[in-house]
Amino acid sequence: MRAKIRYNSPMARNPSLAYVALFLLGGLACADVDDSVGSGARRDASADSTDSKPSSYLGCKVTEAAKVDPRQVDVLILLDRSGSMDTAFGSGTRYQAVASLLSDLALTYTLHVHFGYQEMPGRQGCESQLIAGCCASPPSIGVAENNAQAVAAALTAAAPMDGNTPTAASLRAVLAYYETLDDGIDNRFVLLATDGAPNCTLAGALSNGDASSATSVACTDALLEVSALVSLGVRVIVLGVGEGLADDASGGNACLDALAHAGGAAASPGSPGFYSANDPQQLQLAIEQIFGGVTRPSCLLRLYSSVENLAVYLDGQEIPSTLVGDGWHLDTSLDPPGVRITGVYCDMIESFQVSLVEVRYKCPAASSW
Repeated sequence: MRAKIRYNSPMARNPSLAYVALFLLGGLACADVDDSVGSGARRDASADSTDSKPSSYLGCKVTEAAKVDPRQVDVLILLDRSGSMDTAFGSGTRYQAVASLLSDLALTYTLHVHFGYQEMPGRQGCESQLIAGCCASPPSIGVAENNAQAVAAALTAAAPMDGNTPTAASLRAVLAYYETLDDGIDNRFVLLATDGAPNCTLAGALSNGDASSATSVACTDALLEVSALVSLGVRVIVLGVGEGLADDASGGNACLDALAHAGGAAASPGSPGFYSANDPQQLQLAIEQIFGGVTRPSCLLRLYSSVENLAVYLDGQEIPSTLVGDGWHLDTSLDPPGVRITGVYCDMIESFQVSLVEVRYKCPAASSW
């Protein structure tokens, strides 16, 4: 008998959908299990007495669909609205393309992602800045559940201004915000969407020399703020928008490359480490890859029935039970308890290489009663 549910993933367009099932195994001991489908547990419909049978038999007579914990995510969108974002890009501008796609994706992922929004340069925070175009404001929309509509409206309403790129000061404002946020979610990100490297120092002055160099003052200031965010448990995703940004990540875009690798969520282990887009089509693909990555399926399966006599299968192949390395282990510290899949098997699940995850309850043989 099989109980199967579809994993409720926003990657519904992906043909490799994740499924989870609980199986009841074991010859005669489980031959008379009722296969009706309904809410809650389903018991054997036969009238045979179970008084003399062990508790493990009773556990295997109950089944329900295993529940995969949806991966809830905090994502604060930090969007560049400096003057260069008004550059033509496809049928509109860089800003219009990014804002439109992020608005759509926010609405698509609203069940899985708590969104927030912050723009740079900001409309406040100029008191300590030497250059007006280097202002950095706190998030205008805090990270919260079910606020994708508000974020989409803010993205649409904002527009590029004649300003610079105060990445370091803006990331410091992000850090201050996340330090006060207590929403129970530890999977946290900043999505830095920009069309170039920072050119404002933390003090609010324009950086001397090549601002896009990884050793410029503006970049080293930003790198320090990225490191502080990562130490807090917040990863930084860098999205570079504009023609030619990824052509020479070791040269003109070395700063964005360094920020992406330091942020703990690089697009690749090599260069460029940032997600890049030369045109609107590449931009759409990059944004979908970003959100597909942060909301990928969880490797934790909650158990709502028995925790005895378990076996775990990926696409029909049993994986080993182990406390370390590649396999699975039972985590009874959770309420309800769960199965944690680890190592290469977790990597396979998260990269959508697995279409069916099974936890099988094995009934004891009749000879053991």
